[in-house]
Amino acid sequence: MIKSTNKLLFGVLILTVVFVTAAYPAPKLREPVPLDIILSLSDHNLRSPIDLSPDGEWVAHTTNSEDTVPRGASWRFSATGFPFCVGESRMVDVFLTNTRTGRVVRPGGSESSSWSAVWAPDGTKAAFYSDEGGEAGLWIWDRTSEKSERFPGAIVRPFFGFETAKWASDSRRILCKVLPEGMTIAQANVRDPDVVGHRQFPPVDPGQPSVLVFKANPNNTEGKPAEPEHQIEGDLDEIRCDLAILDIGTRTVTRILERITPQWYAFSPDGKWVAVIEIKGREANSQQQGYNLKLVDLASGKIRTLATGIHLRYGIEIGWSPLSDSLVYISTVQLANGKIVIVSLEGETKVLGGEESPNFDEGAGEWPPLWDDAGKNIYAKAAGKLWRVDVGSGKVSLACEIPGHLIHGIVHQPETSNIWSDDGGKNLWVTARNTLGTLSSIYRVDLTTGKPMAVIEESKRYATVFNLDACNKTGEIAFVSSDQQNPADVWILDTRSGKARQASTLNPGLDRYELGQARLIEWRGINGKPLSGTLLLPPGFKAGRRVPLVVWVYGGARGAAHLLRFGIWGDKPNFNMHVLATRGYAVLSPDAPVRPGTPMRDIVDSIIPGVNVAIDQGYADPDRLAVMGQSYGSYSTVALITHTNRFKAAIVTAAVLHPDLVSSYLEMNSDGTGRNIGYYEHGQGNMGGTPWEFRDRYLDNSPIYFFDKIETPLLIGQGSRDVGNLVPSNAIFVALKRLGKEVEYRIYENEEHVISQKPNVIDFWNRRLEFLDEHLDITRDAKGLIDYKGEKKYSESRIK
Repeated sequence: MIKSTNKLLFGVLILTVVFVTAAYPAPKLREPVPLDIILSLSDHNLRSPIDLSPDGEWVAHTTNSEDTVPRGASWRFSATGFPFCVGESRMVDVFLTNTRTGRVVRPGGSESSSWSAVWAPDGTKAAFYSDEGGEAGLWIWDRTSEKSERFPGAIVRPFFGFETAKWASDSRRILCKVLPEGMTIAQANVRDPDVVGHRQFPPVDPGQPSVLVFKANPNNTEGKPAEPEHQIEGDLDEIRCDLAILDIGTRTVTRILERITPQWYAFSPDGKWVAVIEIKGREANSQQQGYNLKLVDLASGKIRTLATGIHLRYGIEIGWSPLSDSLVYISTVQLANGKIVIVSLEGETKVLGGEESPNFDEGAGEWPPLWDDAGKNIYAKAAGKLWRVDVGSGKVSLACEIPGHLIHGIVHQPETSNIWSDDGGKNLWVTARNTLGTLSSIYRVDLTTGKPMAVIEESKRYATVFNLDACNKTGEIAFVSSDQQNPADVWILDTRSGKARQASTLNPGLDRYELGQARLIEWRGINGKPLSGTLLLPPGFKAGRRVPLVVWVYGGARGAAHLLRFGIWGDKPNFNMHVLATRGYAVLSPDAPVRPGTPMRDIVDSIIPGVNVAIDQGYADPDRLAVMGQSYGSYSTVALITHTNRFKAAIVTAAVLHPDLVSSYLEMNSDGTGRNIGYYEHGQGNMGGTPWEFRDRYLDNSPIYFFDKIETPLLIGQGSRDVGNLVPSNAIFVALKRLGKEVEYRIYENEEHVISQKPNVIDFWNRRLEFLDEHLDITRDAKGLIDYKGEKKYSESRIK
């Protein structure tokens, strides 16, 4: 009896301990997050869609893994045919997560990359890509046996994650990109411009001359650009492939288009046609891609071109009518007009809306216009509002505006071009953010009244485009959510109850560490316009404790939009700012609007007042300021340090713009075209014309002519195979070395625009941290935290 009582008391004690432990979890570690942990974090691959099974029980999603993919001759594809655009150098994995139980199935192999899984319409199987076995192929996971099998006889050739396998309505046929018959991956990779570019001279017979000839238009005597023409550049060749229908019943491959450059493709809803967007080439002297729209009659095999030279951003802002009688797209980017265009199966085009129509290119991104189920109305977003377009009359009207919010996405199922509704088409669903960027929400919109109703609103960031899906059977919406403390995971919203539940848990190990806290700060630029930014503070920050500040800058960006983004740019380990925050730094991501003709001045005039506010409000130590930037952010960083010497250290990566804008403008591609002409005349370079039209603009915005004023030590990091080449970074280094300035230049082998291979990321982070500590005069304690004991008092000086 006594023994039994003791056992009972012991059991109660154990239960009590378990209860207390669960109620009071162990305190988080306030110490630097190890770089190994940062590199091990999984994140949702934003260009590979999430996909709910038709019954809502499973969600397929693609995540980046810790391991890296070996690089070979090609800079776009690995030796197995894995496209680096999907995960950069990181391997990716497909996961099938049960939305009810949380059970996770990994259909691909543990030593391979797998990506872009999509469910068959009948829900019995899922198709995905994988390079298991050494070649990129299409694999089918069977839900009953829970086994995966490769489709025989086809090597797939997708480039972007959104180029998924497209199921026919019979759940038997699959449309996808494959290599031309008989071609190997090695042969396809040789067509890559990185290989061809270093071997520009064509092979010739012995004794024959080997010469490259480039000619300008002799008739262009007035010094004006030639009439726009499409330039089929060499970098299209390595993505040239066949579009094929794979029948999983008969295991046959039917190639319906051969040796083309498809960007988007889809069965018509009635299954009779396949529509294809093919890359035609870049418009002369612009960054604008031109595309052709082709149609394949599956009964006869006849191919027709419905439209040529249409202007799209990614080539995927297009969708089938639910009646299968037409397609609709948004005319986007530089040379486009932001209009909605319908193309009939006879090739007739109709531009909807008149001059009063909003510019649907603004914020369109990768979104297609979406139809209602009857095919009578089209819905699209512009200027943060939802618009309805009547197909018959072409009239555009406001469908919904949410006060204090900007609409970011329209919920629809990725395999369709229709809005999704949970009540027979009487409503639709949108994602939105408040104008400050501090809240994200999902709204139900009544299509009769236009009245929005928030079903969920929280201090998180919802990914859109490929990270939204919905289930007809359950009335649930799947979405990807993150915040400054938590990387992205899949969540499920029950639209009937308004409750959301977490479906995936990708990074449980991160819970051990206390991370930085972000807040919004506001200021006015030199021109008086209101600006704001995200300020990420160290864990446990106390008011009055001024800390070192790193400014993460990118001209043209809205830094306040990073308030809810994990680690500011935490989906890329090389830019996860929790590395800095947990080591005692504050990080400011500021608004940095730029205008045509004055980008360098605008960057300085926007950011310097923001840094002053961070000092005035007691966050930043004015004697310990640094600045960092990537890509155009490198130009922005160099612009800053040529105009102020208050930054004690500067770090740039992927400096793809020559500091002399005229030299940058005149760079030539291997085919004789200008590399950056369109960039400066019409694009991000913001010159608005040629150097002969705006000589002073090019000179005034060229940092090279101000390099003698630089006193800030500079660290440069660059991938040896960056698409922007090494010329700009070389020029920055040589110029600063000649001027006797402090500069260090690190080139990482086989890295591209983003340094992403694990050993290189760790090396560059370690060097950045050493560089910052050294130049900001920081000492650390045994835990790796800043040692504030006995430090000198900061000055009260301000940035001028």
